[in-house]
Amino acid sequence: MVIPGYTEGYPQDGSSLGQSKTTIRNNLDGTFLTLAVDHVNNNGQPGSKPAGYHTVIHEVPQSSVSTVTGYNQVFCGVPGTLIVNGVATPTIPPGGDQQLYSLTGGGILSQLTGGVLSTNGYCWVGGILIQWGTGNTAVAAGAVTFPITFPHAVFGVQSTPTSKITTPAAIISLNTSGFTCQNNAGTLFSHYWMAIGN
Repeated sequence: MVIPGYTEGYPQDGSSLGQSKTTIRNNLDGTFLTLAVDHVNNNGQPGSKPAGYHTVIHEVPQSSVSTVTGYNQVFCGVPGTLIVNGVATPTIPPGGDQQLYSLTGGGILSQLTGGVLSTNGYCWVGGILIQWGTGNTAVAAGAVTFPITFPHAVFGVQSTPTSKITTPAAIISLNTSGFTCQNNAGTLFSHYWMAIGN
């Protein structure tokens, strides 16, 4: 579908509508066709939906975004390449795939999408980063490195042994890049873990 370009200033002063007919028609048709992209059009098409409602939303990836005081912005960009308020966004996930972001009118940025869904993986969910995995903790204590470092903070981690142990495992240290889990019985154990942060 070719959308006619818009020509400003029509109808021109002093000209008849007949002289401007083609330009006016192109302007009206172009506006109608443009609004129909990603929207239900004036005639309720596709289907018989309320005119003006979104069908899907296509976004042009942004390279730089700044806070607009009092207004929330939702946009897409490439992690690590996208600059928000003069600062590069964390490269999560790497690889150049566009992700969705929200920037509040107060300047708070949240990454909304992106992740690696594997045995040891992570996923952005509404501005919260959830990571998970499996590990084997050796005698007494063992360190686990997160698949990626939390950009800002880690709020907590849960470790669940997958085999019977005589004493429960405890998290003895935690930072944005990983944690150390300890079994006071001094025996080897396997565990699942999950961490939440941003």
